Amino acid sequence: MSESAIRELLTRAVEPGPPPGVPLPVDDVLARNGRRLFRRRVGRAGAAVVVLLAAGLVTLLPGRSPSALPTPPAATPPATSATPVGDYRARAATALRLLTVAVPRGYTLPERDEVSLGEGASYALRETTWREPGRPAKELYSALLEVQFDGRAAVLTVRVSDLRGAANPLAAADPCEGAFDPDGQERECRMWSAGNGTPVRIAGWKVITGPVRQAVRVSGDTLVMVEQAGRPRPGVYALGRQVLSDQRLADLAADPELLP
Repeated sequence: MSESAIRELLTRAVEPGPPPGVPLPVDDVLARNGRRLFRRRVGRAGAAVVVLLAAGLVTLLPGRSPSALPTPPAATPPATSATPVGDYRARAATALRLLTVAVPRGYTLPERDEVSLGEGASYALRETTWREPGRPAKELYSALLEVQFDGRAAVLTVRVSDLRGAANPLAAADPCEGAFDPDGQERECRMWSAGNGTPVRIAGWKVITGPVRQAVRVSGDTLVMVEQAGRPRPGVYALGRQVLSDQRLADLAADPELLP
């Protein structure tokens, strides 16, 4: 299949189409890509514990039951934290909880942690990763959550990184420099104030899978990024709308519970 044909198929994934569950033309393309993207995860699960240790990251699928994940109302995360400083596994779990309670009414949360793509490959719907203490990795922890609306999917992500040895992007003369995906269109960026007064950079752009919105804040040597984006996968179109408002993104990025 030519590159132009693949692009046409991916474009269809974000255009109005049949309801969820109907086989899509893009399935074969995305399934092949998904197998390549997630075969590494399957390999780690089978025999690559050494790779995990070398990377300093551990992956956890929380394993919540469907009954534990009703569609919640929007809620304001607590302003204080009881998580021990430096406990990245607990921080990742906290980030997943904050993402979950931030999802507005009307959206559907995943009933399981992953969906199978066949041939031993899988696609994460809800996931946390974290760096083990003492391991050299810039990313301290992350959390990922897929949400759906009318059968279309978006992904919410939190990533917290160690900024030591790197420049503070928000301290640059132009804090929006380098904020965008190089292939992104309709770019926009501005500084925003979170509800607690923390300065946060809000950037947005559009790619073939739909709009991307990203909030970034820096506290000392820690960079916190909260992002939302459309997410097509086999049998599911990308959601072409924002799930969280810019203010909600900024408030999440500025939440002190996310700091290590």
